[in-house]
Amino acid sequence: MLLAHVLPSPGYHYSEAALLYQNEFAEEVERSAHEILDRAGRRVASAFPDVTVSTSTLPGPAGPALAGLSTHAELVVVGSTGAGAMASLVTGSTVMQVVNRAHCPVVVFRSESSSTVPDHRPVVVGVDGSELSSLAINTAVEFAATFEVPLLAVHGWGAGDIAGRDTALKMVNWAVVEEEQSVLMAENLAGWREKFPDLQLTTIIEQANPAELILEYARDAQLVVVGSHGHNRLAGALMGSTSQNLLHHVACPLMICRQTN
Repeated sequence: MLLAHVLPSPGYHYSEAALLYQNEFAEEVERSAHEILDRAGRRVASAFPDVTVSTSTLPGPAGPALAGLSTHAELVVVGSTGAGAMASLVTGSTVMQVVNRAHCPVVVFRSESSSTVPDHRPVVVGVDGSELSSLAINTAVEFAATFEVPLLAVHGWGAGDIAGRDTALKMVNWAVVEEEQSVLMAENLAGWREKFPDLQLTTIIEQANPAELILEYARDAQLVVVGSHGHNRLAGALMGSTSQNLLHHVACPLMICRQTN
C-alpha cells in the first residue's frame, strides 16, 4: 500500500511576492506532509500489521499527480472532499480529476454511517451491459464473496430521449422491452452463481432512471460499484451521467471502475 500526499507549490495559493520566506515555506510544507503520512502509516500498521506500507510526497496539483500514480496501481482511494478552504461541499475538484484521468478503478470514500467497511451490509453494483459494467460486476462479486455479504445487482432502464416522445412511446411494446432487459441482466450475471454458490445475489430490474434506482438501494449499502461510463457516454474518457450523479449524491463509498492498464 502506498500512502501519497501531494505538496502545494508556493504559488498555488499565494503569489511568490506574498511569501516572505520561500525556503522556509517549502520546508514547513514538506515537514507537515511527512507528519501526515507518518500518522496515517502508523494507523494502517496498527490495524493491519500484515500490510506493507510505503509513503510518498509529490508535487502538485493533486489531481494530475494522483492520476499519474494510478498508471502503476490496482486501485486509487481518495476522500470525497479535500482539506483546503476551497474544497467543494459535495465533491472536490481533485476527486473529479482523479476519477476522469485514472488508469485503474477509483474508490471515492464517503460514509454517513458509523459502521466500518467491510461489515454485514450489502454491496450494490450497477449493471448496464457495457464492458466497464462487466468489470464492475466482477469487482463487486469478488468483494461480496470475500466478505460474505449480499450483492444487489441493479439495472434501471427507460425510454431515454426520443424525438416526438409522447407519440413514440405509445408505439413501444413495453413487454418486449422488459423481457430484453431481463435477458441483458441474466447474460451479464451468467456464471457467477455457479462460481460462488454461497453468494447471496439479488437482481433488481426496474423501469427507472439508473442513478436514482441505484441511490435508492445504496441507502443501506456499504459499497456501490459502477463503471465510469455506459453505452450512452460522450466521446472521451469523462464519466457518464449515472456515475457523475452517484459521485455527488451516494452516501457510502463509491467504486468507479475504469479500464485497467
